[in-house]
Amino acid sequence: MLLRLLLLCCLLPGPAAAAVLRLAVGLAKPPYVEEGGNSGMEVELAVRTLQLAGHQPQIVQVPQARGLAMLQEGAVDAMITLIPGADSKLFYSQPLLYYRNRAIVLLHSGIVLRQPADLARYSVASFQNARLLFGSEYSKAVMMSPGYSEHADQDTLNRLLLNHRVDVVVSDELIFRANHSQQDLAGRRQAVIAYALFGNSPRHVGFRSDQYRREFDSALLKLKSSGEYERILQFYRDKYQLPDKDR
Repeated sequence: MLLRLLLLCCLLPGPAAAAVLRLAVGLAKPPYVEEGGNSGMEVELAVRTLQLAGHQPQIVQVPQARGLAMLQEGAVDAMITLIPGADSKLFYSQPLLYYRNRAIVLLHSGIVLRQPADLARYSVASFQNARLLFGSEYSKAVMMSPGYSEHADQDTLNRLLLNHRVDVVVSDELIFRANHSQQDLAGRRQAVIAYALFGNSPRHVGFRSDQYRREFDSALLKLKSSGEYERILQFYRDKYQLPDKDR
Protein backbone atom coordinates (compact mmCIF):
# COMPACT_ATOMS: atom_id res chain seq x y z
CA MET A 1 0.00 0.00 0.00
CA LEU A 2 2.76 2.45 0.92
CA LEU A 3 4.54 1.73 -2.35
CA ARG A 4 1.36 2.43 -4.33
CA LEU A 5 0.90 5.75 -2.49
CA LEU A 6 4.47 6.81 -3.26
CA LEU A 7 4.01 5.95 -6.92
CA LEU A 8 0.74 7.92 -7.01
CA CYS A 9 2.43 10.96 -5.49
CA CYS A 10 5.12 10.83 -8.14
CA LEU A 11 2.49 10.83 -10.88
CA LEU A 12 0.53 13.79 -9.50
CA PRO A 13 1.54 17.19 -10.97
CA GLY A 14 3.54 19.39 -8.64
CA PRO A 15 3.60 23.19 -8.53
CA ALA A 16 4.72 24.73 -11.81
CA ALA A 17 8.29 25.93 -11.79
CA ALA A 18 8.66 29.69 -12.08
CA ALA A 19 9.55 30.78 -15.60
CA VAL A 20 13.06 32.21 -15.94
CA LEU A 21 13.04 35.87 -17.00
CA ARG A 22 16.37 37.37 -18.06
CA LEU A 23 16.74 40.84 -16.55
CA ALA A 24 19.46 43.22 -17.74
CA VAL A 25 20.87 45.61 -15.15
CA GLY A 26 23.55 48.25 -15.59
CA LEU A 27 26.97 48.47 -14.01
CA ALA A 28 27.37 49.25 -10.30
CA LYS A 29 25.65 52.49 -9.32
CA PRO A 30 24.90 52.38 -5.57
CA PRO A 31 22.40 52.63 -4.04
CA TYR A 32 20.39 51.56 -7.10
CA VAL A 33 22.69 48.80 -8.43
CA GLU A 34 25.44 47.30 -6.29
CA GLU A 35 28.62 45.53 -7.38
CA GLY A 36 27.79 42.21 -9.06
CA GLY A 37 24.33 43.41 -10.11
CA ASN A 38 22.32 41.12 -7.81
CA SER A 39 21.43 43.73 -5.20
CA GLY A 40 20.72 47.41 -4.80
CA MET A 41 17.58 49.46 -4.29
CA GLU A 42 16.36 49.33 -7.89
CA VAL A 43 17.49 45.75 -8.53
CA GLU A 44 15.79 44.39 -5.42
CA LEU A 45 12.52 46.19 -6.18
CA ALA A 46 12.50 44.74 -9.71
CA VAL A 47 13.46 41.23 -8.58
CA ARG A 48 10.83 41.04 -5.83
CA THR A 49 8.16 42.36 -8.18
CA LEU A 50 9.06 39.79 -10.84
CA GLN A 51 8.99 37.03 -8.24
CA LEU A 52 5.52 38.14 -7.13
CA ALA A 53 4.49 37.97 -10.79
CA GLY A 54 5.56 34.32 -10.88
CA HIS A 55 8.93 34.68 -12.60
CA GLN A 56 12.43 33.59 -11.69
CA PRO A 57 14.69 36.58 -12.49
CA GLN A 58 18.08 35.81 -13.96
CA ILE A 59 20.35 38.85 -13.66
CA VAL A 60 22.53 39.82 -16.61
CA GLN A 61 24.83 42.74 -15.69
CA VAL A 62 26.10 44.69 -18.68
CA PRO A 63 26.73 48.36 -19.55
CA GLN A 64 23.53 50.29 -20.22
CA ALA A 65 23.94 50.57 -23.99
CA ARG A 66 24.75 46.88 -24.34
CA GLY A 67 21.77 45.93 -22.18
CA LEU A 68 19.40 47.89 -24.40
CA ALA A 69 20.86 46.24 -27.51
CA MET A 70 20.42 42.80 -25.91
CA LEU A 71 16.81 43.62 -25.09
CA GLN A 72 16.15 44.71 -28.65
CA GLU A 73 17.79 41.51 -29.97
CA GLY A 74 15.85 39.23 -27.59
CA ALA A 75 18.95 38.14 -25.66
CA VAL A 76 17.21 39.34 -22.46
CA ASP A 77 13.52 39.74 -21.64
CA ALA A 78 13.55 42.94 -19.60
CA MET A 79 15.80 45.76 -18.43
CA ILE A 80 15.75 48.25 -15.56
CA THR A 81 16.55 51.96 -15.51
CA LEU A 82 14.81 52.92 -18.73
CA ILE A 83 12.77 55.95 -19.68
CA PRO A 84 9.92 55.63 -22.21
CA GLY A 85 11.25 56.51 -25.61
CA ALA A 86 14.43 54.46 -25.29
CA ASP A 87 12.79 52.23 -27.92
CA SER A 88 9.22 52.64 -29.19
CA LYS A 89 8.88 48.86 -29.68
CA LEU A 90 9.33 48.07 -25.99
CA PHE A 91 6.62 47.90 -23.32
CA TYR A 92 7.28 50.06 -20.25
CA SER A 93 6.13 49.35 -16.72
CA GLN A 94 4.68 51.85 -14.33
CA PRO A 95 7.53 53.80 -12.66
CA LEU A 96 9.55 51.47 -10.46
CA LEU A 97 11.06 54.43 -8.64
CA TYR A 98 12.14 58.02 -9.27
CA TYR A 99 15.67 59.30 -9.66
CA ARG A 100 16.20 62.67 -8.00
CA ASN A 101 18.61 64.76 -10.02
CA ARG A 102 19.86 67.72 -8.03
CA ALA A 103 22.30 70.60 -8.26
CA ILE A 104 24.70 69.90 -5.39
CA VAL A 105 27.02 72.46 -3.77
CA LEU A 106 29.23 72.56 -0.71
CA LEU A 107 27.27 73.92 2.22
CA HIS A 108 29.97 76.40 3.20
CA SER A 109 30.16 77.81 -0.35
CA GLY A 110 27.13 80.01 0.28
CA ILE A 111 25.81 79.29 -3.23
CA VAL A 112 22.03 79.54 -3.54
CA LEU A 113 20.33 78.17 -6.66
CA ARG A 114 16.67 78.90 -7.42
CA GLN A 115 16.40 78.02 -11.13
CA PRO A 116 18.53 76.31 -13.80
CA ALA A 117 19.52 79.70 -15.25
CA ASP A 118 21.49 80.40 -12.03
CA LEU A 119 24.01 77.74 -13.09
CA ALA A 120 25.41 80.15 -15.69
CA ARG A 121 27.38 81.93 -12.93
CA TYR A 122 29.24 78.84 -11.72
CA SER A 123 31.54 76.09 -12.93
CA VAL A 124 29.44 72.93 -13.29
CA ALA A 125 30.12 69.23 -13.77
CA SER A 126 27.47 66.64 -14.56
CA PHE A 127 26.93 63.11 -15.87
CA GLN A 128 27.12 62.25 -19.55
CA ASN A 129 24.31 63.55 -21.77
CA ALA A 130 22.84 65.72 -19.03
CA ARG A 131 22.32 68.50 -21.58
CA LEU A 132 20.00 66.19 -23.53
CA LEU A 133 17.98 65.29 -20.43
CA PHE A 134 17.31 68.65 -18.79
CA GLY A 135 16.15 70.72 -21.73
CA SER A 136 17.00 74.05 -23.30
CA GLU A 137 17.07 76.20 -20.14
CA TYR A 138 19.73 73.97 -18.59
CA SER A 139 21.67 73.71 -21.83
CA LYS A 140 21.77 77.49 -22.29
CA ALA A 141 22.87 78.06 -18.70
CA VAL A 142 25.75 75.59 -18.69
CA MET A 143 26.98 76.80 -22.08
CA MET A 144 27.38 80.23 -20.44
CA SER A 145 29.06 78.70 -17.40
CA PRO A 146 32.73 79.60 -16.79
CA GLY A 147 33.41 75.87 -16.96
CA TYR A 148 31.15 72.93 -17.83
CA SER A 149 32.02 69.25 -18.21
CA GLU A 150 30.25 65.89 -18.32
CA HIS A 151 31.68 62.67 -16.89
CA ALA A 152 30.77 58.99 -17.00
CA ASP A 153 32.24 58.23 -13.56
CA GLN A 154 30.45 59.28 -10.36
CA ASP A 155 33.77 59.22 -8.48
CA THR A 156 34.96 62.04 -10.71
CA LEU A 157 31.92 64.19 -9.95
CA ASN A 158 32.30 63.73 -6.20
CA ARG A 159 36.01 64.50 -6.23
CA LEU A 160 35.57 67.59 -8.40
CA LEU A 161 33.13 69.13 -5.94
CA LEU A 162 34.75 68.03 -2.68
CA ASN A 163 38.17 69.28 -3.81
CA HIS A 164 36.83 72.65 -5.00
CA ARG A 165 37.51 72.01 -8.69
CA VAL A 166 33.94 72.98 -9.60
CA ASP A 167 31.24 74.97 -7.82
CA VAL A 168 28.26 72.74 -8.65
CA VAL A 169 27.73 69.08 -9.47
CA VAL A 170 24.54 67.95 -11.17
CA SER A 171 23.85 64.36 -10.19
CA ASP A 172 21.26 62.05 -8.72
CA GLU A 173 21.42 62.97 -5.04
CA LEU A 174 21.29 59.39 -3.75
CA ILE A 175 24.09 58.26 -6.08
CA PHE A 176 26.21 61.24 -4.98
CA ARG A 177 25.66 60.53 -1.27
CA ALA A 178 26.11 56.75 -1.57
CA ASN A 179 29.35 57.08 -3.51
CA HIS A 180 32.44 56.09 -1.54
CA SER A 181 34.33 59.24 -2.64
CA GLN A 182 32.90 61.35 0.16
CA GLN A 183 36.20 62.87 1.34
CA ASP A 184 38.46 65.57 0.00
CA LEU A 185 42.19 65.09 -0.56
CA ALA A 186 42.83 65.83 3.11
CA GLY A 187 40.46 63.04 4.16
CA ARG A 188 37.74 65.39 5.39
CA ARG A 189 34.04 64.87 4.84
CA GLN A 190 32.18 68.00 3.80
CA ALA A 191 28.52 68.89 4.15
CA VAL A 192 26.60 69.55 0.95
CA ILE A 193 23.23 71.00 0.05
CA ALA A 194 21.14 69.72 -2.86
CA TYR A 195 18.82 72.00 -4.85
CA ALA A 196 15.81 70.48 -6.61
CA LEU A 197 15.98 72.46 -9.85
CA PHE A 198 14.90 69.68 -12.20
CA GLY A 199 12.18 67.57 -10.60
CA ASN A 200 12.31 63.82 -10.20
CA SER A 201 12.78 61.48 -13.14
CA PRO A 202 10.75 58.24 -13.31
CA ARG A 203 12.59 55.02 -14.13
CA HIS A 204 10.78 52.06 -15.66
CA VAL A 205 11.37 48.42 -16.50
CA GLY A 206 11.29 47.83 -20.25
CA PHE A 207 9.92 44.53 -21.59
CA ARG A 208 9.81 42.84 -24.96
CA SER A 209 6.43 41.32 -24.04
CA ASP A 210 3.30 43.28 -23.14
CA GLN A 211 2.12 40.26 -21.13
CA TYR A 212 5.23 40.44 -18.94
CA ARG A 213 4.72 44.18 -18.55
CA ARG A 214 1.09 43.76 -17.40
CA GLU A 215 2.07 41.03 -14.96
CA PHE A 216 4.82 43.25 -13.56
CA ASP A 217 2.52 46.25 -13.08
CA SER A 218 -0.02 44.13 -11.22
CA ALA A 219 2.68 42.65 -8.97
CA LEU A 220 4.17 46.10 -8.30
CA LEU A 221 0.84 47.25 -6.85
CA LYS A 222 0.88 44.21 -4.55
CA LEU A 223 4.46 44.92 -3.47
CA LYS A 224 3.50 48.47 -2.52
CA SER A 225 0.26 47.57 -0.74
CA SER A 226 2.04 44.89 1.33
CA GLY A 227 4.55 47.44 2.67
CA GLU A 228 7.51 45.50 1.26
CA TYR A 229 8.25 48.20 -1.32
CA GLU A 230 8.83 50.79 1.40
CA ARG A 231 10.81 48.31 3.53
CA ILE A 232 13.23 47.74 0.65
CA LEU A 233 13.70 51.49 0.16
CA GLN A 234 14.28 52.00 3.88
CA PHE A 235 16.86 49.20 4.02
CA TYR A 236 19.03 50.99 1.46
CA ARG A 237 18.44 54.42 3.00
CA ASP A 238 19.77 53.02 6.26
CA LYS A 239 22.63 51.15 4.62
CA TYR A 240 23.98 54.23 2.84
CA GLN A 241 22.81 56.81 5.40
CA LEU A 242 20.61 58.53 2.82
CA PRO A 243 17.94 61.17 3.40
CA ASP A 244 14.92 59.44 4.91
CA LYS A 245 12.35 60.87 2.50
CA ASP A 246 12.30 62.54 -0.87
CA ARG A 247 12.69 66.31 -0.68
